[in-house]
Amino acid sequence: MPDELSGVGKLYGLKRDNFILNPLTDYDCFARDDIKTHTLAESLDIDLVTGLAPKRLVWGPYGGGKTHTLMRTMEELKRLTKIHAVRIECPDLGKKSRFHDLYREGIMRGLGQDFVIRLIEDGVHATGLARRDEMLEKLKAKFGDEEVAKAAIRIIDPNFDQLRLWRWISGVAMSRGDLDDLGQTQDLTATEAARLAELICMCGRLLKELRGETLVLILDEMERLKSIGAETISTFVSGFTRLVDPNQTSVSILIGASAAMEAEMIEVFSNNGPVTSRLGAEAQIEIPSLQDQDVERFIKGVIEFIRDPGADLNSLVTVATAEAGGEQVNQQFFPFSEDAIETLKSHLMQLMTPREITIKMTRALGRAYRMNKKVITVDCVQ
Repeated sequence: MPDELSGVGKLYGLKRDNFILNPLTDYDCFARDDIKTHTLAESLDIDLVTGLAPKRLVWGPYGGGKTHTLMRTMEELKRLTKIHAVRIECPDLGKKSRFHDLYREGIMRGLGQDFVIRLIEDGVHATGLARRDEMLEKLKAKFGDEEVAKAAIRIIDPNFDQLRLWRWISGVAMSRGDLDDLGQTQDLTATEAARLAELICMCGRLLKELRGETLVLILDEMERLKSIGAETISTFVSGFTRLVDPNQTSVSILIGASAAMEAEMIEVFSNNGPVTSRLGAEAQIEIPSLQDQDVERFIKGVIEFIRDPGADLNSLVTVATAEAGGEQVNQQFFPFSEDAIETLKSHLMQLMTPREITIKMTRALGRAYRMNKKVITVDCVQ
């Protein structure tokens, strides 16, 4: 089977066997001409150079390219300024889930133990060694948090198990013995959501101070918050309200959430709610379905990205033209005939999203291969 699949791309002059774009790895390909990611990156950079932490809510239909847009924008922003971008995919949440679950299973897991503990460790070393009372005061000033200072000072003990500190700051339930060792009266499972947001902001402040980088959190797939119940939604509103507050200048927050229309947005980000009110209208960016006039340019861009640069395109098109049964074939759209492209467009109907288009392109490619065709013709498109 692997050998058979590997022949698909080769037969049609492609560097792989499908047209599916992975937004986490294929951000070099941004075939949409109606969205200017460099403009988005420049707007974020303008905020950053003025000492602000930009926040954006990127929304649109499923498969519309929100993640792709965000990841491409991050790559362009990296060329303009020093950032540490981390994509956080919303974990599966239940009706009783709280912001604490997103913090623990999503944000802190995404940041990672090594990143967070190294930041705290560097913060401790930056204060310098001193008597315990004096050092605690310095650490309170460094972290802006007395409880973190009490826990962080344990790092200077060479026998200290740093995993214990990670478990506490990542929001895991802890035993009384572990809490006593960290100088804590309770773990973070019962703390307020706003405090958890402050700990995230602390990481951003440390990163900027110690390494000169801005922490950018890409909170993606946030439509999964629709599963949470009415009794806990207030914790998410509280946490997000703190993160997107204009006066929060330590961490840049980019939120991706699916919604076919603005009125269908999940309650946490509902129009005129506390979170979106703090974001402001200009920070809400819609990624719509493709318009009819943009579909063809998108298809062309995807084909160019997937095409094998080493393929003998002239020879492939010559053979394809002879076998196309009168359908026109040109290099821009090969391995599709022009008629197949028009048929594909007509079959999209109302689902003119990048995901739907690339799926239909891939299925047509598979049918052509199984029909032993050297070109994707109209009868391969369904």
